[in-house]
Amino acid sequence: MKAGSNTWTRRVLSCLVCALTMGGAAAQSNDVRVARQYGIAYIPLMIMQDQQLIEKHAAQLGLPGVKVTWQQFTGGAVMNDALLSGNLNFAVAGPPPFLTMWARTQGTANQVLGVASLNTMPMYLMTRNPAVKSIRDFTDKDKIVVSGVKVSSQAVVLQMAAAKEWGMKEYDRLDRLTVAMPLSDSMALMLSGKGEVTADFTVPPFSFREAKAGMKPVLDTFTVMGGPSSTNVIYVTKKYYDANPKMVEAFIAALREAQQTIAGDKAAAAATYLKLSGDKETQANVVEMLNDPKVEFSDIPRGIMAYANFLYSSGAIKSKPARWQDAFVPELHAKPGD
Repeated sequence: MKAGSNTWTRRVLSCLVCALTMGGAAAQSNDVRVARQYGIAYIPLMIMQDQQLIEKHAAQLGLPGVKVTWQQFTGGAVMNDALLSGNLNFAVAGPPPFLTMWARTQGTANQVLGVASLNTMPMYLMTRNPAVKSIRDFTDKDKIVVSGVKVSSQAVVLQMAAAKEWGMKEYDRLDRLTVAMPLSDSMALMLSGKGEVTADFTVPPFSFREAKAGMKPVLDTFTVMGGPSSTNVIYVTKKYYDANPKMVEAFIAALREAQQTIAGDKAAAAATYLKLSGDKETQANVVEMLNDPKVEFSDIPRGIMAYANFLYSSGAIKSKPARWQDAFVPELHAKPGD
């Protein structure tokens, strides 16, 4: 009986040890789900996918066998729902949608934190209407495409431009002219010359192709913002960050490697973009876009406080970070962001 009791005790202890070990492993999940969208802005994520950089850096940190799932989203609302429900781990959006999520989730279990900037490049308000030289020239006959009415980065920059032109009380003066549409669809309309769409606030490669077709930029984000600004921010929930520190570290390291890869070999970066996106653009044209001195792939958040201050002043968010670092993970706090 005594021997049997000892055997039973050893089995119980063994089960407890296994349970504790499995619990510790579960806290550091080996399944990673990352959002990606379309355009040259997302080349770092494409390189990370193509070269399996997250898996590589995770293994170096003692997390072998990581499975990365890349998810394509057509809208920010769906992506944020997936993030908050735990069906997505790393989201990517423009600074205004990110800051809106940051403000909305303050004090909740799903508080979000920025992990890094994905890139810094200007967005362009392009027009095919020769009568439009500035935003003052738009009339009710014009329709301006943005990726999301009122809430997208393009819509917010247009509001910032209107506030500069007519005063803060009229920041939404041009909102009535905006329509939401995928930027690839708006480019097709712009190039066709048909329909009510006479302008779109867009990004490369769409702005590049429209410029090649003879359309002119009315303004760009860098001019409105008073300097370079991040086009996209990658963010996670604080819950995920706290539970998966090594995975977040691996992601940041993979992103930096991908960004450095672009700087070192733009032709190879262009080839990866064309392979994963299915874009029919020439490699030479993609390299030309990447060689634009205003295009930079860096993890340093730029223009965050300019966006935050405007969103707070317009009432779009109820709270704002006192400094940009308050909205980002500590690993970035020493960076020269703004």
